[in-house]
Amino acid sequence: MNINQNINKLLYALKQKGQIYKINSFQFYSERNNKYSTKYQILKRVFEETYNIQEDKIELIERYKQDYECYSKTDIMKYLAEEYKKGSEADG
Repeated sequence: MNINQNINKLLYALKQKGQIYKINSFQFYSERNNKYSTKYQILKRVFEETYNIQEDKIELIERYKQDYECYSKTDIMKYLAEEYKKGSEADG
């Protein structure tokens, strides 16, 4: 099984627990290494309460906040596995 499949399975398992994540990737040229590198950002869904003055009520707004940043897919997999373990310990 390759690393992308493992990441997708972890994302699905976390989704089942109500934790939604997005993974963004950016390519950039590294002068130090003389090659292109990929940077990954893991964004976690959070809900923020805001007060709507016009309707005089509190609303929940869904936002994605940066939770982790790395440069390899194995680091993504390790981070998601740790997040999955945290949720399991809290339930048990």
